Amino acid sequence: MSSDDPTPDLARAMIARAKWSAKNAPQQTRSRSTTRRPSSYSSARTDDRDPQRVDDVLRRWVRDQGVEAEIGAGGLAALWEEIVGPEMADHVMPDGVTETDAGRELLLRAESTAWATQVRMLIPQIQQRIAQTLGPGIVDRIKVVGPAPPRRTPGPRRVPGPGPRDTYG
Repeated sequence: MSSDDPTPDLARAMIARAKWSAKNAPQQTRSRSTTRRPSSYSSARTDDRDPQRVDDVLRRWVRDQGVEAEIGAGGLAALWEEIVGPEMADHVMPDGVTETDAGRELLLRAESTAWATQVRMLIPQIQQRIAQTLGPGIVDRIKVVGPAPPRRTPGPRRVPGPGPRDTYG
């Protein structure tokens, strides 16, 4: 190399600039070693870095949020025919799930007292089918009621008062 060659001065200037940049650069909050995984190599086994299936992620989220029972109760009405069969589903419908002191109670409304009696005898089988179809913990108790009595709604020409008993006595 000749003495007129600017290469050594250029190299010294670049090294000096790199040292100055390293000294004056903002410090990162994490060092590079803490952001790395213990093993930087991928393996054949699955871990949390791998893509997850959407249904697995949603199932985990539902479990973590504690809303499994509420979602299961909503699925109860949608899958009622599959749970009890088409004939019983035509005559008995779920009327809601309520939270009681004894747990979650499913109210079933039958179209006749005969169907209500029949369903009361099948409660253990219905609970088992609900647990198989929707999972455990959806329903703790089942209450069966017959048809609702007809509502007596007052018409436009109703006289207020106790009714026909007011003429006696």
